[in-house]
Amino acid sequence: MTMTTTIRRKPAKTTIMRRRSDIDDRTADRAKLAAFASTIGAARTSLKRDTCGDWTINGLAGHISTDGAAFYAYVDCTSARAWTNAKSRLSFMTVTQDGDTEGVLRLDQPLTPTQAETLRVVLRIRKTRPMSDRTLEALTVARQRSERSPYYEAG
Repeated sequence: MTMTTTIRRKPAKTTIMRRRSDIDDRTADRAKLAAFASTIGAARTSLKRDTCGDWTINGLAGHISTDGAAFYAYVDCTSARAWTNAKSRLSFMTVTQDGDTEGVLRLDQPLTPTQAETLRVVLRIRKTRPMSDRTLEALTVARQRSERSPYYEAG
């Protein structure tokens, strides 16, 4: 009867390149997308995390994301004709992925107000509601009158 022994070897040392952590990347992406959301007039509630934990500006027909350098718009249409129409309306963006009814477009330049509105409308992103100081104050008072509000003041 012979015995065999196995010797485990240590793995070779490798040099690991350090880069910014994912947390720092996501924080920077959130700030960049929040500024972009205000540029296109998107509601604050449209800025959310996706299933991977990355920040996106969500709409009913797609979303906007960033890789830290550029903005990308994913457009999901119901038909090939609608996708062709969306591409022509977003002609100021570069198509990077072209599918049958969906695709990804990259924004290469700063947006004009008309282009920002077009992008928000095509992706069906909810629009922010502008409020004056007087309206905001009236909402605050109404919120304080509700008994369920944490700001309720019995009086």
